[in-house]
Amino acid sequence: MIVANYLVAGVVFGLGVVVILTRRNLVKIVMGLSLVESSCYLLLLSMAYRRGSTAPVLLGPPKGNSEQGLATGNVADPVLQNICLTAIVIGVAVTAVLLVTVVRIAQHYRTLDADRVRDLCG
Repeated sequence: MIVANYLVAGVVFGLGVVVILTRRNLVKIVMGLSLVESSCYLLLLSMAYRRGSTAPVLLGPPKGNSEQGLATGNVADPVLQNICLTAIVIGVAVTAVLLVTVVRIAQHYRTLDADRVRDLCG
């Protein structure tokens, strides 16, 4: 199952790169960047997963496990999950700034075509 997550993350990353490189519409380019970000989130969460593991913070041990066994046992990695949550917040902020920039470019140049905007710069 975990290999499928890595493959899906790679496919989504590749799709995002293809969208960024082949599209000239600025909104589609921002959407491609969002796909690349999403693939990174999936990769981070997949790396944090451990088969048969428990949550790192529990009120009580699950059936069949002792507290001592959990202290040295198989728990999911919370650091990567926290990094992923932080990356999601930063990604939303960056996407919002990019979309605001695209709106301002569209208002100023009256186009969303990246080639046309580049030609107008002079």
